[in-house]
Amino acid sequence: HDPEFAPSISILLKETIPALLECKRRGWARALGLTGYPLDVQHEILVKAASEFNTMVFDQSLVYCHNNIHDNSLFSEYCFPSERAATDTFAGFCQHSNINLMAAAPLSMGLLTHSGPPAWHPAPTVLKEACVKASKLCASEGVNLSSLAILYSLSHPSIGCTLLGMKDEKEVDVAADLASRFSTVIFDKESQDSILDQVLTRKEKDVLEKLLDKTDGPFAQLKEDYRWDGRKAARTFWELVDGMKQKS
Repeated sequence: HDPEFAPSISILLKETIPALLECKRRGWARALGLTGYPLDVQHEILVKAASEFNTMVFDQSLVYCHNNIHDNSLFSEYCFPSERAATDTFAGFCQHSNINLMAAAPLSMGLLTHSGPPAWHPAPTVLKEACVKASKLCASEGVNLSSLAILYSLSHPSIGCTLLGMKDEKEVDVAADLASRFSTVIFDKESQDSILDQVLTRKEKDVLEKLLDKTDGPFAQLKEDYRWDGRKAARTFWELVDGMKQKS
């Protein structure tokens, strides 16, 4: 969980992963999973662990905030070498490595809501501002940004499970209603576009098109700021810990 916060990947290879494999050998675990924010960190661990132990160690990968309206890098960023190709997307790498892929945080930890993210959110200011613009655009069209964001994330046929946090019964009911729109969808036979055509209203389709517009959409000018630096967030955390230790 969150391996980017580990002091080094070598510690994971020498201590953590051998302990996990021993748990699996003893029957204490059926499968091993890996989760974290930076896709490059996960990829590095998956590749190095496979090389170190002569097998693909992990059965599952859980990513978050990379399959949503402002960040689709899970399927669009080609920088992960695999046996199949010199470069691949992270999703492609998992598929061809027989790693089950799950995605969490379709609302990007509060960014894609009308109320906005919590104060601690690590997103850069320009991304937060872009999400405010997206919220205003949706409100002006009478479309709920969060609902649209959830539907968008749920529509990708390559993701077998999407994890969504909910704080009360009302949000559970809303999520259940949105999920019910997919009751007749055959995911293994449809593209994301065709699935979206089935589950979105005409107004929702129009608004989504505006949000994803690469020229005039709210996220069009973000360049590298469509996400945040997960490694930097980890370094900042340890700097705070070291600072508290020195004060004590």
